[in-house]
Amino acid sequence: MTAAKLSVDNIHKTFFKPVKNDVVGIPALNGVSLSVADGDFVSVIGPSGCGKSTLLRIVDGLIKPDQGRVLVDGRVVDGPGPDRAMVFQYFGLYPWRSVLRNVEFGLELKGMPHRQRREIALSNIAQVGLQGFENHFPHELSGGMRQRVGFARALSLNPEIILMDEPFSSVDEQTRELLQEQLLELWRKTRKTVLFVTHSIDEAVYMANRVVVMAARPGRIIEDINVDLPRPRTSSVRTLPRFGEIRSHAWELLKQGIREATEPGALP
Repeated sequence: MTAAKLSVDNIHKTFFKPVKNDVVGIPALNGVSLSVADGDFVSVIGPSGCGKSTLLRIVDGLIKPDQGRVLVDGRVVDGPGPDRAMVFQYFGLYPWRSVLRNVEFGLELKGMPHRQRREIALSNIAQVGLQGFENHFPHELSGGMRQRVGFARALSLNPEIILMDEPFSSVDEQTRELLQEQLLELWRKTRKTVLFVTHSIDEAVYMANRVVVMAARPGRIIEDINVDLPRPRTSSVRTLPRFGEIRSHAWELLKQGIREATEPGALP
């Protein structure tokens, strides 16, 4: 059996905040375990406050878990590394840098020579369909174009794993569907391992090979759903009866998780 590219092993995380004269612990994740194969595309859905973004940040090494561990190719993650790259919800672009210089930024930090990083950045800008916009600044771009700059920046680092935190939530519905198609095409070409957080059940099912459903308070995995829909995915996939079945099942699980979180005696 092939070893997992990414392993999340029994992750626990609690955040603490001052309340009057006391400190209250707020459990974010409780025993989360997940295995992702090389080249897989896994979506994570769950109600607000279930720890989806916290999980991504732990995988990226930005936050340390209280208990448990994350492994990439069997190596324990103890901080950010070049094998992982994050695409954020709100683009995360530097407004004073052009498209080209935003895409180059991570390569600059690595100390890559100017000519080499420029060549890589231009190649990835072309790959996301932004040729001709290399010298534009973020304020001159639409939301969808800014998000594609984020894709190009992540791809330029050539990570093994791409972590995506609701990357399409800040764009309109038409742009969102276009970006979904573009991301799936990039994934088909590169076969990067993707862990994709979203609030949209439809998006999660459409994009992924598996949909991991989480419940809140504290965050935990309810079910890992196999998405046995044909690829390549086009908008017509959404009309298939099987798409509706998977979507309905995921929605029932989400409702279950929300009910559990609001029952008397649930953790605060």
